[in-house]
Amino acid sequence: MSRLLMALCLLFSVMSLSSPVLAQGVMKIGVVNLQRAINEVAEGKKARANLESRMEKIKAEVESRRKELETMQESLEAGEMMLSEQALAEKRAEFQTKYVEFQQMVVSSEQEMGLLQNELTNDLLEKLYKVAQAVGAEAGYNLLLESTAVVYVNGVADITDLVITRFNDKK
Repeated sequence: MSRLLMALCLLFSVMSLSSPVLAQGVMKIGVVNLQRAINEVAEGKKARANLESRMEKIKAEVESRRKELETMQESLEAGEMMLSEQALAEKRAEFQTKYVEFQQMVVSSEQEMGLLQNELTNDLLEKLYKVAQAVGAEAGYNLLLESTAVVYVNGVADITDLVITRFNDKK
């Protein structure tokens, strides 16, 4: 939604500033798919691989804790008849504490991964914007739009491949 809003704001501001261009009769418009560019540039692939590696480690830790809780619960259920009320209450309290810690760990892990993904994406997007602006200026475009915000425009050039190539060449 924010991309669409940003694209519309950009469109209106460029159109209001580009009345001399419109008076000349020719306005060169292009689109770029920044999400595809993020996925296809070398830096994006590397960032995604690092993110997936960290996610796998976190998933393994969560799974290990979940199995530990299951074992603890099975032990608690098996020992219900053999334990004294006090020992049973202590085991239940210990299980409850570990369960709450597990839930907090899951939430914390999800937040950490979301923040990391946003950080990587935002950093890469900023770099891609600069490359797209340079490519657009060099090619003489008056307006570049994010292609996911555009449903259809006749005669618009997609410069995504050029942006990806230029970005990879800069590195």
